[in-house]
Amino acid sequence: MYMRIHYIILFLFAIVAFSSCQEKKADFFEREAKAYTAKHCPQQLDEFTRVDSVVYVKNEEAGDLRFYYSVTFAEDTLRTLMMDHLGELGDSHLKNVRNSVLFTKQKEAGVTFTYIYYDAVRGDNFVEYHFTPEDYR
Repeated sequence: MYMRIHYIILFLFAIVAFSSCQEKKADFFEREAKAYTAKHCPQQLDEFTRVDSVVYVKNEEAGDLRFYYSVTFAEDTLRTLMMDHLGELGDSHLKNVRNSVLFTKQKEAGVTFTYIYYDAVRGDNFVEYHFTPEDYR
């Protein structure tokens, strides 16, 4: 009986310790995203595209690292041109997630990477890319 209680206590301790480590990782990812945003955002990438912020959202899984972009389309033709190349843009982001050493800790933790593009003229999100561990591993 004593051994059974001992194992239950050890098991509960292990669960608490594991949860604590996970929480620390989540807090670290959240701090890093806030620090990056404070230091580098907004950051103009080209004439039309700007990185507005990077946010880490905690959830039951490993969390979600979100990159928010705003795009200013001067005319509908430019938006149409951009829409024609959304597959290439998504492929480029996935390649970056797979190859970036900057995301090593996040990838090891199984974080989802999300890229959200906002049309600053129309005021709507026009594309989102979500990359889960199954996508980038």
